[in-house]
Amino acid sequence: MVSRFQVRQIIVLVVVATLFGVVLAVKYARIDNLVGVGIYTVNADFRDSGGIFTNAEVTYQGVPVGRVGSLQLRPDGVRVALNLDSGGPKVPATAQAVVANRSAIGEQYVDLRPSSVGGPYLKDGSVISDTSIPTPVQDVLASAVDFTDSVPLSDLNTVITELGKAFNGNGENLRVLVDSLANLSKSGNDNLPATISLIRNSDTVLSTQADQSDAILDWSKNLGLVTAQLATSDPDLRRLLTTGQTSATQIAALIERSGGDLTSVLRNLATDVRNIRGTFPLVGPAINMLSSLSSGSYSTAPGDGTIRFGTVLETNNPPDCTVGYEGTQAIIAAEKRKNPNFDIDYDDFAFNRDARCAVAQGNPTDVRGAQNARFADPGVAQPWDRIPKKDPDKLNLNPLATQLSYLLGVTSR
Repeated sequence: MVSRFQVRQIIVLVVVATLFGVVLAVKYARIDNLVGVGIYTVNADFRDSGGIFTNAEVTYQGVPVGRVGSLQLRPDGVRVALNLDSGGPKVPATAQAVVANRSAIGEQYVDLRPSSVGGPYLKDGSVISDTSIPTPVQDVLASAVDFTDSVPLSDLNTVITELGKAFNGNGENLRVLVDSLANLSKSGNDNLPATISLIRNSDTVLSTQADQSDAILDWSKNLGLVTAQLATSDPDLRRLLTTGQTSATQIAALIERSGGDLTSVLRNLATDVRNIRGTFPLVGPAINMLSSLSSGSYSTAPGDGTIRFGTVLETNNPPDCTVGYEGTQAIIAAEKRKNPNFDIDYDDFAFNRDARCAVAQGNPTDVRGAQNARFADPGVAQPWDRIPKKDPDKLNLNPLATQLSYLLGVTSR
């Protein structure tokens, strides 16, 4: 007869065995997934199965997240059901489903590779259209066979023979080449930040080149013109090169004889240039005026022993204007009646505000007054004929005088 203690032991053993069986079923046999508990299904559309099979592993960034479910044939390929663990990491909806191999001869699995992080995430019923499968082995073998069939054996034999001759006895050179390539690779790796910065900044350089394309084209055209001119002037250039040695010898002799004096001249010239630096913009016009002075000197000294300045005395031609100034004379006469000792040069008297030249426009009398001052400008039309005055027989030295005043430091106040 079985005792109560033995019955309790049997009950405990049955309970432990049952729990152990449940754990094995859930953990290893994944009975929960078979009945759809704790998973959600995502479909991936492939153009071909790529060797994937039911119950293959599904990973996300190298971490197992589920298993492959059923495979369904479709007109445009194969739809693979991916049973993902509900408690696993969330997979972004932008993930790409890739059929990958664990090794060259390993089993296939589905790897989910996201192109971004963050939501939205895959959920039950989602469809992954971005898929990829490995190149089928039969395609690789067929391409290899086609490649070997396309290579002429005689030519391949020639290439191998010539390579053998080229490398024969050059082991040391090959070693140096390999070492140099290794050093180059190491230098490139050491300067990787600078290289990356150069690549990033190249956009600015290339953009500048694009913006300056017209200027570069013009420079190229001008360079072509210079080259053509050099070709045209080839005889002159050859003659210059032929006589250049003699000229260089003479210049060297001049420097040797007058080196000290020439140095002093250049030093003094530098001092002069520094002194007139502030008037550089005015030096050019002043030099241009020298040609006018030079041409005018020939008319002043014609070479017959005389000097002719062309001076014409214009005293009282035309006569001074006196009409309109009678009021001033009346004021002076009144002052003299009041004071017989009145002196016009020393004593004050009332200012005649009405004094002006009162002759009509066009009168040959020299019309004075502020109201007529603007007619002294040769470029202003005259009131009697509306034509500017012309004075071609006289040399206008006003521009030269203005430039020289700036050079001499004379300014108006």
